[in-house]
Amino acid sequence: MFFEDLVRALDGGHVRYALVGGVAVNLHGIPRMTYDVDIVVRTDAVTLRACKEALSSLGLSCRLPIALETLEDAGERARLETERNLIAVTFTDPANPLREVDVLVAPSIDPDGIVERSVARSAGAFEVRIASIDDLVRMTSETDLVYYVTDEMLERFAASTTLQRLQWLDEMRTFTWNAATAATRLRWRAERGRSDP
Repeated sequence: MFFEDLVRALDGGHVRYALVGGVAVNLHGIPRMTYDVDIVVRTDAVTLRACKEALSSLGLSCRLPIALETLEDAGERARLETERNLIAVTFTDPANPLREVDVLVAPSIDPDGIVERSVARSAGAFEVRIASIDDLVRMTSETDLVYYVTDEMLERFAASTTLQRLQWLDEMRTFTWNAATAATRLRWRAERGRSDP
């Protein structure tokens, strides 16, 4: 499963990270459809390099002609955010457009602070770090970073095969269910009047 492979690759590379975006919102118990994974990592060169290596080990490649580890300098990240509107560096799988990870690097997002304030959540057989609810709210309200589906995302989803779509939906459903707290699972069951996820 892609989400589990991603978390294991980040942990195996000793990457200090936190999930943000739609996946983090889901893990806090608020159902939301998303197809990509958004993360923040510590912005020191060692962690950025380890993140790039972990993503590369999954067959993901950077869409931009930029080396992630060169974004250690906060001044350079601020310049890129201001001049180029660079919020995130996207890594994608050329063979499967639904395997995509955005590494948010913009100083206005405060990646280092989000990592420090992140919370651990059990996701079945492994643990995952997710941004705090307060950070997710702040990211949405203060930085105008809104979790939505762009036309480009819809085009990539439309270009995927039916099997890729079904696999993605199943993986997202399973990952969200495994990482949910017991209380969240009970609430979902009650809301749906069902005992399955």
